Amino acid sequence: MEILEYARPRNMDEAFRLIRERRGTAIGGAAWLRTNTKIMTLGVDLAGLGLEYIREAGGCIEIGAMTTYRELETSPLLKSRFGSLFDATVSHVVGIQLRNIITVGGTVAGRYGFSDLNTTLCALGAKVVFYPGQTLALADFIEKGAGGPFLLEKILLPASMKAAYQQMRISENDFPIINTTSAWTGSGWRIAVGSRPAATRLCRRAMAFLGDEPRPSDEKIASASQIAADELQFGSDIRASAEYRREILPALVRRALVEVRG
Repeated sequence: MEILEYARPRNMDEAFRLIRERRGTAIGGAAWLRTNTKIMTLGVDLAGLGLEYIREAGGCIEIGAMTTYRELETSPLLKSRFGSLFDATVSHVVGIQLRNIITVGGTVAGRYGFSDLNTTLCALGAKVVFYPGQTLALADFIEKGAGGPFLLEKILLPASMKAAYQQMRISENDFPIINTTSAWTGSGWRIAVGSRPAATRLCRRAMAFLGDEPRPSDEKIASASQIAADELQFGSDIRASAEYRREILPALVRRALVEVRG
């Protein structure tokens, strides 16, 4: 990656102006961004803007865009509200050194197809907040984008939710072949699938099939798991074929649903 001009704004207003008016590229941890071979005309470093936090506010949990994977993994607040969910989601990502670099905002903004985190966030019904105040459902942003230059400020999560993450990898620290997270909201189910190898999508037909039943039967869970695989599109890459991904997904969805149901 080559950066022709580097800027380190002093506040969010300046950062947003550089991104919107001068088409600057936001730089978080740059763990994945630096693998890009394109020339970056203007890099806008978001360090020092106070976007590193995990806190409770207004009845939800806010995660700042510059929060690292390691902070998600070790957060007492997230642990108390979601159990081992975030540890299970991000602990496979390479090593602690890299998880101390990768930021939540960089992963979400990049809408990466290989992301474990985006799958879990979508299943939790996360929302993204763009400076200076626009809010979108994360699932909609991943599917459709922002429609123009944006500055991601934070992620909003419900105060608590029961959810489970499942994945298949060739090796412990490799990118996932396929991943999925299921969550019970208290009034319905949410199922998200990523690494298809395309970006995360909600399994809306499977979610509708499960309805508002908090403890679906094994038979209903099995049917919903197959519906999830049938409604998605899969692709092939160096890690797995589309057919293999489609074949193993029902087992992963079933495991996640059973874990949440208890």
